[in-house]
Amino acid sequence: MSERLLEHARALMVRAMTFYRDDTRTSTWLRGRMERLDQPLRIAVSGRVKSGKSTLINALVGEELAPTDAEERTQVSTFYQYGPEPKVLVHTPSGAVQNVPVPSLDTGTIRDLQRWRPDEVARLVIESPSPGLQAITLIETPGVASSAVQETGRSALAQILSEADAVLYLTRHPHQTDLQFLQSVHELQIARYAPINTIIAFSRADETGSGGVDALDAAERIAQRYRDDPTVRSFSQHVIPVVGLLGQAASTMTAEEFASFVGLARLSQSDLEALLLSADRFANSTVPESVPAAVRAKLLERFGRYGIARAMTCLRDGSVTDLKGLRTALLEDSRLNDLQEAVHLQFVERQDALRARSILLAVDMVLRANPRPGVQRLLGEFEHLMVNAAHEWDELRLLSSLASGQVRFPRSLQSEAHRMLGAYGHDARSRLGGDDNAMEADLADEAAATLARWREQAVNPLHDRAHREAVQTVVRSCERLIASQMRG
Repeated sequence: MSERLLEHARALMVRAMTFYRDDTRTSTWLRGRMERLDQPLRIAVSGRVKSGKSTLINALVGEELAPTDAEERTQVSTFYQYGPEPKVLVHTPSGAVQNVPVPSLDTGTIRDLQRWRPDEVARLVIESPSPGLQAITLIETPGVASSAVQETGRSALAQILSEADAVLYLTRHPHQTDLQFLQSVHELQIARYAPINTIIAFSRADETGSGGVDALDAAERIAQRYRDDPTVRSFSQHVIPVVGLLGQAASTMTAEEFASFVGLARLSQSDLEALLLSADRFANSTVPESVPAAVRAKLLERFGRYGIARAMTCLRDGSVTDLKGLRTALLEDSRLNDLQEAVHLQFVERQDALRARSILLAVDMVLRANPRPGVQRLLGEFEHLMVNAAHEWDELRLLSSLASGQVRFPRSLQSEAHRMLGAYGHDARSRLGGDDNAMEADLADEAAATLARWREQAVNPLHDRAHREAVQTVVRSCERLIASQMRG
């Protein structure tokens, strides 16, 4: 179904480009959106200043590309995309593109370029042969309410609406500024119809509360409250706590760092506890000499106190004995794997629907910003496509809610809901769980029985609003399937 929706959206875009063919600026802008269909999915990594955007990008890519600093550095939007060899491209506001020769990508070079003002450099494009960028392009935006935005008016919101197919929004803890920003992303009509493109990450979950060993559990409880919040649920498909710093460090851990952890794990319990009392003591203590202060300071910078404590636990309890094992354990502790799985399930596997959404959003923006005689016909086609796409987007939203735990049914109904929403295929057999030899009459009987079960759920007085809406979506899927069988 997403493929058909994408085909219809593409056809509408072609008609819009033809309609505005005498308007060079508009037709060029639309053509750029059309060309994106043949490129990897674009995900904007956004958030307030120092929310950990660069760190999380490195963790997702599995390579240290994005510069990380204690101060605000990102002044211009930076695209990290796949390329057969390292390359840096500077796009100017006038449309010119300059290739900056680099033998290899290093954070120092990228950091210097990111300090240019947005009115001098429109965007940076960093191409890397990293496998983590083959399926997606990551767009690091300036921080929400950053000085770059205030001085030039080039906002992360504008970048997201015009450049990205999906949003990964980072925050230490959601504030009103974060919620207002995300609501602004979904103000346009198409965005309200299809809020299927946003994941919120608590990117520094290890700092929750007192930042101790229970920090991640506390962050998960907070995330669950936001997952259950109707306002957040209206524009976000998932809320996930993640320790971005630990994820980045674990995915790039060296043999030398592993050896240092092993040396620390050999200390007595009392010596190790004393060393871990504070970051200052860990980095500057004169003991142990086996792991010098400079090495410990680097470990602290790379892994943080939480990561070091988790490494010591894994090594001392015997659950980990080698570099690969420690890397795997720390990645699990960072929750980076959970975030990567959510990005894959919510974004990559549903990229046809997200691309269709981006096309419709672009057409909607053009039709409303640049009306002219004859535009009503295109608006009518746009509205017709929106109505036809509404239920498919409802199915995608509910699949996201089931995956994230925002909506929960008993196990049997949960499994049936996944099937009926098209998680395993959109044909009748896939939705009804029938085998290849199932007769049409048997499928029809099963469809009727499934509809009856979910209609019973529709009148269940124990369901809250979110679950009542979820049941209605499954009911409509059943009804549409039966109608399709009758037409067949």
